Amino acid sequence: MANNSEYKLDPDPLELDVLTGQLTHRSQDIWEGTNRPAIDRSLITALVERWRPETHTFHFRTGEAIVTLQDVEVLYGLPVNGDPVLGNETIKTIGDWQNICQRLLGFIPSREDFKTNSLKVAAFNVYMLSQPELPNTTTQDMINQKARCYMFWMIAGMLMADTSGGYLKLMYLPMLEDIDKIGSYSWGSATLAYLYHFLCKASQTTQNEIAGFLPLLQIWAWERVTVLSPQIVAKKDARTAFVDFPRGPHATRWFAHLSWTNTTKHVLKVYRDALDSMIEEQFIWEPYLDDLIESLPVYCHAGRNIWRVRVPIFCWNVVEVHLPDRVMRQFGLQQAIPTPFPFDSTHFRHDRRGRPNTNWELEHAQWLSLWNQRLQYSCDAPVNHEPFRYDDPYLIWFRRITRLVIGNPNSRPQSQQGYVPNSTSYETIVRHIHSMVDEAKTLGDNPSYEALYMFRKMVRDQGSDCLKYVHEADRVHVPADYRRDMVQPTQLHPPVRRRGKGGVAGRRERAVERGQAHVEMDQATENAQAVPEDYQATSDYNIGSISRDYTHEFTQASNMTYQLSQTDITPYVMPQNLQISSHPSLSSLENVVGNYQPQNFENVPNFTSSPVPMIIETPDAINNLEDPNNQVDDNDPKDANEDDDTNNQDGEPSRREKRKIKLKPCGTGGHYAIQHVKKKRAKNK
Repeated sequence: MANNSEYKLDPDPLELDVLTGQLTHRSQDIWEGTNRPAIDRSLITALVERWRPETHTFHFRTGEAIVTLQDVEVLYGLPVNGDPVLGNETIKTIGDWQNICQRLLGFIPSREDFKTNSLKVAAFNVYMLSQPELPNTTTQDMINQKARCYMFWMIAGMLMADTSGGYLKLMYLPMLEDIDKIGSYSWGSATLAYLYHFLCKASQTTQNEIAGFLPLLQIWAWERVTVLSPQIVAKKDARTAFVDFPRGPHATRWFAHLSWTNTTKHVLKVYRDALDSMIEEQFIWEPYLDDLIESLPVYCHAGRNIWRVRVPIFCWNVVEVHLPDRVMRQFGLQQAIPTPFPFDSTHFRHDRRGRPNTNWELEHAQWLSLWNQRLQYSCDAPVNHEPFRYDDPYLIWFRRITRLVIGNPNSRPQSQQGYVPNSTSYETIVRHIHSMVDEAKTLGDNPSYEALYMFRKMVRDQGSDCLKYVHEADRVHVPADYRRDMVQPTQLHPPVRRRGKGGVAGRRERAVERGQAHVEMDQATENAQAVPEDYQATSDYNIGSISRDYTHEFTQASNMTYQLSQTDITPYVMPQNLQISSHPSLSSLENVVGNYQPQNFENVPNFTSSPVPMIIETPDAINNLEDPNNQVDDNDPKDANEDDDTNNQDGEPSRREKRKIKLKPCGTGGHYAIQHVKKKRAKNK
């Protein structure tokens, strides 16, 4: 029997005749730790709402943005520099496709598994699961066939997935016949063109579906839009899923445990509202810095020289256009007003239906020449060293040609369930206020009565409109009284902090009433903090008025100044017998300050903190303090060597005498705290 420490939990059922599809079930990926971030359909929808087919860009409040060839190669390592993904789509019978599948994939699907030029996903999965591992007698042809199966699944089932859901397009399969030539195609540009195509289609009101490589779009949004991205709590150990694999592309960092504490997911209204109110700081224009790019595998930046080419991109029947000149800020360059690209804005309405026996290389010949000369169409601009200003010419132009908000603020909140967006109401208020401020600037210094009357009417009307937009129109019927009455200091009663039975403050107060204890540091500090708040200390220790031989504690507060009051300032003259010294055990100033309230004087110090306490001691003043780290012991050998005289040569109490004076009464009164220490020592002896 195996040792218990070697036992491993097997979650699979003991009898496999019912749950026969376990290998393809989600629970299998969760158990093995290979589950990937799920597609957030609400997030994709919010992005589709801001995609404009006319410009092939997302229109955000901060400007235009797109998924570029750089994003495709950095995030997923797909090659972007190569031959376009085009072919000759000839008519093939089901028998022809069966022969191609046998030769290239190693199995023959049944005739029922085909639908025109597509293959059922279920039939393909059955074959893949029937041979999870290659046998020991594997030949090179069998290895190539298995490799083609995986690549065909990635291309037809992920990168260029269509809206059918249950079928794989077989037109990509002949392109995988030559194993050595597969890497020469620009699969990255084909993936991007296919995604552009479905973004254009999905942006129309008649569509409710979208296809393409949606993980690329979602990860792109997480990398750049901070109001949409979750937080990476802990990275998963990819070595458990990919043994002995080198570092992957940048998108693998989202293979992690994610948290949506500060963001949301699967809520369209929240996503839409977040994009409607997004500001410049919430969009990361350059998430891939040079150091990060250089740390990635070589295949993630092999096509760096064509990341900014302004050319058409292809995927069989699909022709789209890559326009990095509209998003130069994504490359750290200055953005200018772009020029339009000569392209049909309704191009996405064309598809392959009714186009048999089409050679797509000849069909796209007029655009193909631009791709073949792509290095000549690389966009460039000066490096952007400063943040983008609101009055930048590009943003002024962009705000005039775009639609900044998507949500409608006119809907009553009572008619909406759940989250109620407010960003569009905010935009409405901002526009009205901006218009009023702009109108006020045009009045000049000496406006006419007619201009003032018209401005008054404008403020009244637009202010009322603002209240209607935010559903607060009833406020116009009452005076706008939002000013708080002046609160006198005597009306404020700070809370008394209590600790333990009765509280420290209560025990101290009762002990003072019995005359058995002095007021300690807390009360002295409260008296000191009674100084008005508008007084602040400068960077020097300036001493103001001090009278009646009291001492004060001063604290430095940098970068703060005080205004003088009407109270006369009495200059301080230090007596000759005063000594200034620092005492690290300072915790009370009762006998030094007493009930004295400091006058208003220049450079009053801040009593709330004391990084470097400074004490002014007089011979008549007694510091009623006790250092808890310096206990008095009658048998201390150091005290035997000290003078027994009460005073030293200068008339100041000796060190031993000061220790005797600094007896701290117990909080309950009636005796001193040192008695507890002596009892404890006697007990220990």
